[in-house]
Formats: sequence, C-alpha cells, structure tokens
Amino acid sequence: MADMQKVDWSWPKMDELDENSHQDAVGKKLANMTGSYAEELGPDWREKLTAIKEEVDWFKKNNLPHPAFQMISGGERTGADTTSNGENI
Repeated sequence: MADMQKVDWSWPKMDELDENSHQDAVGKKLANMTGSYAEELGPDWREKLTAIKEEVDWFKKNNLPHPAFQMISGGERTGADTTSNGENI
C-alpha cells in the first residue's frame, strides 16, 4: 500500500446554456466569497492564476491593453471602475 498514489478526478463539466449569465454568477460568487478559484479552475488554480499574472505583466511591459481590462468604449478599466461590491460600473 505504500506505493499507492493519490488520484484526483472530477466529472466533466457540461457546457453552459447561457455563458454570459454563468460568468456573471461566477464573478459574484468570487466577490462575495461563496465560491473559490479552486472550484472554478481546478486543483492547479495557483498555476493558472500565476500564468494570467505573467500575461497581464507582459501586456503592461509592452504597453499593450489587455483585453480583460478593456471597456466597450475602448478605454482601459482601472480599480475605480468597480463598485464597492465588485460590480462593474
């Protein structure tokens, strides 16, 4: 039994019927702490978020707007563009 390895498995995720509503709900769950990045991104959530940070840093270093921070108007979103509960203005 000493040579047994821990195995982690989860059911495949089904496609969402309304992806926009789903993403809004995920954002709200993360903002009010009823959900976690581990639940949304899986057991390697730290690696995924680290990769996202490196991507955002690369965009900033190369003076490029990252799509995650762009608004419909074309401007770049800053911390002042959200309400106290994390909703976009």
